[in-house]
Amino acid sequence: MFTGISTASLFGRELLEENLKEIGRQGIGHAEVFLNTFCEYREPFVKKLRRIADDLGISIHSLHPYGVQFEPQLFSGYERTLADALGIFEQVLVAAKVLGAGVYVFHGGMFYKPATHHRHNYDRIGKALDRILALAAQYEITIAYENVHWCWFHCPEFGRKILKHIQSEQLAFTLDIKQAAQSGFDPLMYLEVMKGRLANVHICDFMHCEEGRLKTCLPFQGEMDFSALRQALRAAEYCGPIMLEVYRQDYQSKEELFDCYQKVEQFFNLPVKADIS
Repeated sequence: MFTGISTASLFGRELLEENLKEIGRQGIGHAEVFLNTFCEYREPFVKKLRRIADDLGISIHSLHPYGVQFEPQLFSGYERTLADALGIFEQVLVAAKVLGAGVYVFHGGMFYKPATHHRHNYDRIGKALDRILALAAQYEITIAYENVHWCWFHCPEFGRKILKHIQSEQLAFTLDIKQAAQSGFDPLMYLEVMKGRLANVHICDFMHCEEGRLKTCLPFQGEMDFSALRQALRAAEYCGPIMLEVYRQDYQSKEELFDCYQKVEQFFNLPVKADIS
């Protein structure tokens, strides 16, 4: 395993390119780039990001677009909507290729309206996902479907069922700790589904406040059992990145964020013999 940080952790503090520079100035060698809007999907802008990363010695492992702009429409049954969505999706695949990011963090379909029960057509979703995976494979990009509390993949069972309805062997997963907690599930329950296909891990922490409200926070400040997570990832023979991805309200200053990153790096890079079960 190795550690990195998502530019999403700095969202709203500066423009994306400035946030990437800040990561490089901190000597962090691995990053996930969160593209926030359509103009950031365009190749000239992405080439600018690549130059920044190369100049500062940053390896970009994964790309995370603002998926609500087009990803739900990749499952549309209306031909023109689907065509437009595929066009944007392919533009982002090109961006990932330019950046050298082999992994695309995917949100997929989302809940447009609150519902206690949502009935999925897994056959239709599976066929659409196979088409998405095949297009990504043309660019040598791995789709890593992320668990997200406001999307279809909010519970482990969705991941388990979708694997039974796709033909492709190319699907991977992103495990997101805060999203698991916001969904009301133990993050390790998702790991059971994702085992063998895990390509990315987003870490954050969380705590339960008054009236059951859940609050996110920096790692090691909340309730997450990171020792259990580390042990489970090692047991699953996971060798990929541990990406620090937190919300901007989870910390007061950039110094606090980057101090936390150093703790994350030390914790997950401990030798196996130092791991205490």
